[in-house]
This record gives sequence, structure tokens and C-alpha cells, in this order.
Amino acid sequence: MKILITSVVDLKKSQHNRPHQFVKYLSRNHDITVLSINDWWKGKQADLISYSSVFDDIFDRIDYNYLTERKISPILQELFFTKEIKRLTNNNFDLHLNYNSLINGYRVSKDLNTVFDIADDLPEMIMHSPQIPNFLRYPGKILGNYYLRKNIKRAKYISLTTETLNKSYNIPERKMEIIPNGVDTKVFKKIKDAKEEIGSTGFIVGYVGVLREWIDFKPVFNALKMLDKEIKLLIVGKEGKFKENMQLAQKLGVSDRVIFTGMIPYDMVPKYISAMDICLIPFKQNSIANNALPIKLFEYMACEKPVISTNISPVKSLVGDDIFYAANSKEYANKIDLLYQNKDLRTKKGKIGRKIAEKYDWEEITFKLEKLLIKAA
Repeated sequence: MKILITSVVDLKKSQHNRPHQFVKYLSRNHDITVLSINDWWKGKQADLISYSSVFDDIFDRIDYNYLTERKISPILQELFFTKEIKRLTNNNFDLHLNYNSLINGYRVSKDLNTVFDIADDLPEMIMHSPQIPNFLRYPGKILGNYYLRKNIKRAKYISLTTETLNKSYNIPERKMEIIPNGVDTKVFKKIKDAKEEIGSTGFIVGYVGVLREWIDFKPVFNALKMLDKEIKLLIVGKEGKFKENMQLAQKLGVSDRVIFTGMIPYDMVPKYISAMDICLIPFKQNSIANNALPIKLFEYMACEKPVISTNISPVKSLVGDDIFYAANSKEYANKIDLLYQNKDLRTKKGKIGRKIAEKYDWEEITFKLEKLLIKAA
């Protein structure tokens, strides 16, 4: 099939995300064209060429297009740049896969049968986006909600990462299918001697991912002050509030125990996770988090690491008590110390996590999506 994918994520300038895997596997058997916003501002934050080089072979076999090359707000790109849409929709596509693209995805759905993939609470993400001026965020949320409803109505099928998103937006059952996030279990696995390879020592509590507005390290930094000084925090990633978190660590007096790596090449991520003794998902408690099923959860588990997370509904529903949960500094300190003192417990939770992760391999998940796309065509 010839498939047009509209994406709110710029696959060339963003850290690994759900659409990267969709494109990777769908492009093996289908002719894939992608139209995305141009997230030029991310390119100023990190060495994205080094990070994304592992995806070069994928980009070589797809046709990748931007709404515009101009360095303007992604919101303005969605609202006013339609030239590429008009050009591409004349190319006799069999189907349209809309990944989180509210406005341009809706425009394309007028001409093509569409599967609308919802991976996040989009109106809430607009409400908290640092790229949108404060006075425009609430009107943006209202507009986002309006277009979300229109996309749901227009699409032939809706794929969702979580049941909570289904409850939030009341998707018609006949149109809805849960297609969760996952992990490449061949790439993400436990690597021996990882600490030595990255030049790290001691007991490492770690986080891998974006440092966007829904991540909250303050209770973790405060927890460090209650713990053995051997315990260090390793933060891998740069997109978002990198400087702000470095400043917060300094303000709270733990900068000597927090290591910020910045962006690392994607193919190095399994090695950094393997070097960690405990892995964290420190989300804020809001609707963005409570509708999220973080990819990092599966990557941590695939590398056999015990996980401490904010109590996020989709995560709790998926793994229950096979990971640990913390809501404040004291709870983070208690759970970290429990695992610090008990190697057998860390090993046990890690092995349980690996078994769970093996049920969520990206290849199988994308095959499930592919069947839905064929059904919609």
C-alpha cells in the first residue's frame, strides 16, 4: 500500500518515539511518505545528527516532507501551511495514518481513509506547551479539543495507547482498538559490564528520556539527600528543561551527585540503562501523565531493571505491583533504599520486567497496526 503519515512529531529532530517504530516496520512492506511539522527549535538543543544516525536507513527508504522549512512555531505551521498537503494528496495514496496531528491530519482525512493514532492527551499537552505563549494556551486547548473530536468523527478507525484515553474521549467501540507502546527486545536487553563501558562507578539510579514539562525531578533530588552518599542519579537526555534541572540540582545541594549526560546516540541507550541499578519514571501527577504509557517503561524492563514510577493509571493497569511507585521525596527515598539494600529483589523485579517486555515487542505491535490499516484501506 501507499501510506501517507501525518505526524506532529518531527522524526528527524525528536528523540525516539512511537512513529519511528511504525515507520521502521511499515516501510518494509509498504510505500511510506511522511509529512510532519518542522521542529527546528529542537535542533538547537542537542546533537541530533549523532543521536538519530541509527535511523538513517529508515529515512533512506521513505519520502520525508516538512510542512515548511521556515523557522516558525509548530502551531503556526499547522494552522497556515497547506501547500505540501495539497501536493501530496494528489499522489494516489491508499491510506492515511494520522499520528497526533490535529489540524493537518484532519485536512488530509477529507481526501483519504484515515486511521487516527492517539498516543497522548493532546489538548492537555497544548495547554502545557512551552512553545505556546501563556495567554494562548487555554484557547489552544479548546481548539485542540475541537479538532480532536473532529478527527475522531472523521477517522475510519482510532488506535489508542491506553484505555484511559478511550475513557477521556469516549471513542465509539466499533472504531477503537488499543495498540500500546512497546520496545525492540532484540536491541534493549541487559548488557554486562555496562558501568565499566560508560566509565561509571557506585550505585546508579537513572532516568532516560526527554526533560519536558511533565517530568518532575524535585522530589527525586530531595530524596537523594536522605540516601547513602554512594547513590548517584544519572539523567540521560536533553530535550526540554535541561538547564532548569541542572540549576534545580544545584539549588537543592545535590549537583555533586547528579550526572547529566545530555543527548547520547540512540544505539547507546541500552548500555546506559544497563549501567543503572534502578530506573525512574518521575512524572508530574496531571492528565498528561495519567493518559501516558511511557516507552521508557518497556525499555527499562527489557534491560531487566527494577522501576520506580509515579502512580500513573496506564502503568499501574499494565504492570501492577511488578514495579514500585512513589509520590513524594520520602517515598522515593524509601523505595530506592529498599532496592539499594536488596540485590536479590532488584534481580527478581528485573527478570519479571523482562518477561513483561517480551509481550510488547514493537514488531508485533506494528503488525497489529498494519492489520488495522489494511482493514481501513
